[in-house]
Amino acid sequence: MKVKQNLRVRIDAEAMERIWHWTDLATGEFSCLATVADDIIVGAVQLFDQVCTSASTELDQDALAKFLVTHPQPERVRAWIHSHGRLGVFWSQQDDACIEGLANDTCLVSIVVNKKREWKARIDVWQPLRLTFDDLPLDISVPDHNLRAECERLFNAHVVEQLPMLLPDLHGVPRHPFPLTPNYRGGWPDFDDDVADWR
Repeated sequence: MKVKQNLRVRIDAEAMERIWHWTDLATGEFSCLATVADDIIVGAVQLFDQVCTSASTELDQDALAKFLVTHPQPERVRAWIHSHGRLGVFWSQQDDACIEGLANDTCLVSIVVNKKREWKARIDVWQPLRLTFDDLPLDISVPDHNLRAECERLFNAHVVEQLPMLLPDLHGVPRHPFPLTPNYRGGWPDFDDDVADWR
């Protein structure tokens, strides 16, 4: 059963960059696994030994098993990403079979990409019902470095904002493009239709 809901998949910016590099390097397909946080953010990606063709990718099962056994949080490894090379992004029968082979007690995020920088994302759930949430939006998650306070301090220290140049009206009389208040200190007020009409 396939269902569309208001779900989104997010992916760490570094993970996405690695995926694009591997996609560019691969002649055909390749695949990798990644961790998934509770808020559906795909995190660290892991590349394994694999044999790939223009239409398939097969992970080394021994390397995969060793990775899962030694991973500090194997329950977080819940994303499968692969490339279709120069082909379009879609779910092939082989892809569906691979997803079923990765069935688990929570969910699996799957992402397929290609060399054109196209992508497709889905989430599969097996319990308590078998559901597939397909055609999900994929957003790049940029880390928040808590820079707001520092940026505000530097901005206030180095930037002086002045009133914009006066604009003449049709009669040549200088006029501000928006009403000014006595305490105006810079910034742009919200324009409405009346203010935007400078005639």
